[in-house]
Amino acid sequence: MAGAVAIYQKYDVICKCSRKNRTCGLYSGRASERRARMKSITGHPLIIVTEEDVEKSRSLCGVEQPERIKESLDSIDEWCKKQDHLVEAYNNLDRNMLERLFLLARGSVEATKTRLDKILTSRGMMPELVLNRTVEEFDELLQGLIYIPLPRLYSVDQSRIMVTQFFPGKLDNFNLLSYLRYCFMIGEYRLYYDYCLSERYIVDLANVNLSLLSKINPVILKKGEILCSEGLGTKIKGIHILNAPPYVDKFLFVLKQALREKVASRIHVHSSYEDLRQHLPKEILPMDYGGDEQYVEKLASQWREELTTKKARQIIKDMDKLVSDETKRTSSKFNEEYMGMPGSFRKLTVD
Repeated sequence: MAGAVAIYQKYDVICKCSRKNRTCGLYSGRASERRARMKSITGHPLIIVTEEDVEKSRSLCGVEQPERIKESLDSIDEWCKKQDHLVEAYNNLDRNMLERLFLLARGSVEATKTRLDKILTSRGMMPELVLNRTVEEFDELLQGLIYIPLPRLYSVDQSRIMVTQFFPGKLDNFNLLSYLRYCFMIGEYRLYYDYCLSERYIVDLANVNLSLLSKINPVILKKGEILCSEGLGTKIKGIHILNAPPYVDKFLFVLKQALREKVASRIHVHSSYEDLRQHLPKEILPMDYGGDEQYVEKLASQWREELTTKKARQIIKDMDKLVSDETKRTSSKFNEEYMGMPGSFRKLTVD
């Protein structure tokens, strides 16, 4: 599977093209080391990861040495190829994705093995959220909203900020299942390039009315939270609500039912953009909220264009292969042991 060049290699050899090719996104010449360290090494125009970002993420996980990372990934690779129910899916897993999962497991080989099992199995358990997606499938959804990652990482904890905005008068196009499918598609696509350790979400409720509540199915929302947190292992550091309407408490009530208590405690309702900037630096926020980054709508346009490229389409298509073969699993208790699926949705109520 084609993906970005493996990040675990040292930066003076990471680029496989000629050192004279200074237009390459992965080039870092020694004569301009500082400038190179601030330049994105992913080669992706909308997911900026600098050499300093990589070093800090590794440091936070206690895995600074590239040799240790390589040895750990090789050990995980050897183990995966011996797991009958995982091997076929694993053969389609990009090496960069493996390293990202290793970081999400805080540099633990054993925890990474468990995470891989959870991801490849949970994706098969919830195909309605992650399988058989195409970019065109979301044309109608994206007429009513924007969902994009901000380009630069929040350096305090190396988190990536995701922004949701709604267009005025377009709520008729909103479908929660379609929205979650799109969110997971963006998230899984980012695994090929990103080097973040966690995520934060900005949800802008301007242009939203009470009809949105009738479109939020708590069961679907809960499944999305389980796949996000328990399956993919995403660490949610904060949910920031902007332009809250008078009925925001009703919205939060539904949202909190689907979230674990720890995540629910990280919801912040901001009274102003200035208040948001007390939590997140203006350098990485979009101009919409008084920041220095491009406007959200401009970034969304660039993302739509990027996702229609041949490479992006292939990555999205290849994601369908990342599913375990449960007919070959030696233990059939994944459902109960890992995901807690039985009975997870029966206790939900909506006031």
